[in-house]
Formats: sequence, structure tokens, C-alpha cells
Amino acid sequence: MIHLKKLKRLAEGQHAVLQAVLLVLATWDEALFAHGERVANELIRLAPADSAAEWYWAGLLHDLGKIALAPEILRKRGALTARERKAMRKHPAKGAALLAMMRAPQVVIQGTKFHHEWWDGTGYPSGLAGIQIPLIARVLAVADVYTALTSDRPYRQAYTSEQAQLEIERNAGTQFDPNIVARFFEKESYVTR
Repeated sequence: MIHLKKLKRLAEGQHAVLQAVLLVLATWDEALFAHGERVANELIRLAPADSAAEWYWAGLLHDLGKIALAPEILRKRGALTARERKAMRKHPAKGAALLAMMRAPQVVIQGTKFHHEWWDGTGYPSGLAGIQIPLIARVLAVADVYTALTSDRPYRQAYTSEQAQLEIERNAGTQFDPNIVARFFEKESYVTR
């Protein structure tokens, strides 16, 4: 685990507000907080050196909008209904709106808002495609899905690392930026473009 003290600090006001939000998130749902921590640790190894702190925060808070969901939707063991899926699809925009009100760094807001956009343009909330999707969101999408797949969920057992890699590679070019997928599994650091 990487501790925030090791990263270049954000502006003092931003840091204090985001720390408070993180505490609320950890108290509200431990599993959601733990997922954010795992995603942040995946992101940090691929972050440009001058943006490491912001990328880490983007990982920690990318699912902040899920606090607006009913707990029974978030923890549901079976498939979501159409209405529940519609509610779930609102979490990126809601999280980004909350972060914008808190004056979070733009990269944190962008990662939160666009991490469910798909490379082929069929994602949400804006239907962005290709490099229209901010870099942070393209990397966050891979880290988020990898972390989700390799974790037990109420509705399924965790995938092995190899199974998760195969699933993500299968969706490179549709759901994910193929270049980000390749870099993610090379375990290299720092991505560009």
C-alpha cells in the first residue's frame, strides 16, 4: 500500500477536503473504500511522475458517486433490473459533480466522470470514444475492471489474475484502449497519450 504522505501533496485545502471525503467513504462502505485503494495502487504505478498524487486520488475516489445509490443496489447478489442499472449508470456523473463542488483537481474529476466510457464510444455518461476519453479515465477503466474482477463480489467469486487479464485483453479495442491494456499488463510504469 502506498501512503499519501509519500506523494507530492495537493494544495492544503484540497487535501483536507479530500481526506474528509475519503473518511466518509470508508465509513459508509468498507468494501467500496478497499476497492478504491486497490485501484489507486494500480494507477500509481502507471501515473506520470508529475501527476502521481492526483492519479492516486482519482483511484481512491472514482466511485464516490455510489454513495448516492441505495445499499440494496450496491450489494445486490443477482442481476440488476433495468431501473437499477439506470441508477448505477449515474454514479460517475454524480461523483464528478461532488468532486467539482469540492474543487478537487481536474484529473480526479475527469477520472471519476469518464471511467465508464468505452474506447468504441458505447460507454457512459457521455459516449466519448478513443482519445476523446481523458488519459486518466482510460487507465482508470482498466485498473477498475481488473481490480473488480480479481475481487470477490456478492454475485460471483474472484477471477484469477490470468482470467482477469484474458477478459480485459478480449475487450481491448471495444471497452478499453488497446495501448493502455498492453502497458497495464507489461507492469511498466508511466503511460502517455
